[in-house]
Amino acid sequence: MNGNFILKWGNQTANGTPLNHPHGNEIDKLGNIYITDQNNKRVVKFSPNGTFIVSWGENDNSGTNANFLHPHGIAVDSQNNIFVSDRDLDTIQKFSPNGTFVASWGSGGTGNGQFDMPWDVAVDSGNNVFVPDYGNNRIQVFSNNGTFLRDWGTEGKGAGEFNHPAVIAFDNAENLYVTDSDNQRIQIFSKNGTFITGFGQMGEGPGEFSKPESITIDSNGRVYVADTTNNNVQLFISSN
Repeated sequence: MNGNFILKWGNQTANGTPLNHPHGNEIDKLGNIYITDQNNKRVVKFSPNGTFIVSWGENDNSGTNANFLHPHGIAVDSQNNIFVSDRDLDTIQKFSPNGTFVASWGSGGTGNGQFDMPWDVAVDSGNNVFVPDYGNNRIQVFSNNGTFLRDWGTEGKGAGEFNHPAVIAFDNAENLYVTDSDNQRIQIFSKNGTFITGFGQMGEGPGEFSKPESITIDSNGRVYVADTTNNNVQLFISSN
C-alpha cells in the first residue's frame, strides 16, 4: 500500500443522482462498497470497481421502507446485512444486502435503546451491534435484531467516561477503539466494556488531538485516526 491513486466514482450513479456529501463507508465480504449518501438521504451500493448496483432511501422510491433523515454510520455483519445509524432520527436501521428493510430500533431519549445522536455503528464477530451514543456519552450494545444487551459509559474525563464518543472500530482481538472526541483521546475497551487503556491529549503534536473523529484499523493492527480540527491523519500501532 503506497497511496497511489487507482479509481474514483460518485459524480453520477445509475439513477442519475450524484453523491451529495458521502459520509460513512463499509465493505462486505464480497468487496462491495456501501456509502451513506448523507444529503441525498440514502444508502448507495457499488461493486468493488465502482459500478452502481442499487440504492435505497428517500430519493430512490425503492419501496424498501427506508426512512433516513441524516444517515451517518454504516456497518456490515457476517451475513452481509447492512446497519445504518441515523444521527437525527435517533435510530439504527437494518437492511438486507440489496436494501430490503429488515428492522429498526431507537428513539430520542436516555433510556436503554434510546439515543441522542447515534454517530456510528459497528458489528462484532458474534453479529452484535455496537453504537456510540454521542449525546448520551455511552456505548450501547444490541443483538443483531435490536434487543438491548448492555451499555457502558457516562459523561466525564476519567477512564471509561466520555465527552461525545463518535466513531468506533474493532481490532483483530475484538477490542473496541472509541474516538472520545471532546476529551481529545482514544479509549480502548474489551467488547464487554472493560476499560483497557487510552491515549491522546489536547494539542497539535504527535499523539495529540483536536477533536479526533474517525478511526479505522487494518488487518496488521495499524490504527488510523482522523484528527478533525488539526486537519491531519495520525497512524499508531496496536499493541495486540
